[in-house]
Amino acid sequence: MAQCAALILAGGSGSRLGSDIPKQYLSLNGVSILRRTVDTFLAHPDIDAVQVVIGAKDRELYNVAIGDADVRPSVTGGASRQESGRIGLEALTDDAPDYVLIHDAARPFIDAATIDRVLSALVTSSAVLPSVPVTDTLKRSTGDP
Repeated sequence: MAQCAALILAGGSGSRLGSDIPKQYLSLNGVSILRRTVDTFLAHPDIDAVQVVIGAKDRELYNVAIGDADVRPSVTGGASRQESGRIGLEALTDDAPDYVLIHDAARPFIDAATIDRVLSALVTSSAVLPSVPVTDTLKRSTGDP
């Protein structure tokens, strides 16, 4: 069977959020967003390895957030998302998988069904991008009649 790795990009600063720490390291119901994301990939039966790419200043945050998760040693990313992706892919070359799924650490709600669909599509396609429907209209109620 084909080998598959998940490459989790966790080097973002989360500056739009306005938090003191990047959002992937924030707690969501007592578990870091990064750990929730990583755990989804670790639990999938067709994912053989998880490689995390982190920001240059995030080592301590990463160590706390990831805990005892069974992931490959993290690597420090570059100045851009593209460069971080390249660095992460290079970190996988010692035991190169057939497929690599690249995912943003700050998106913890990926589910096994989405991973299944991506892996199924990779059988007939060289690249796959999952998408979800977007709500076209947002409304806000102020409580005034």
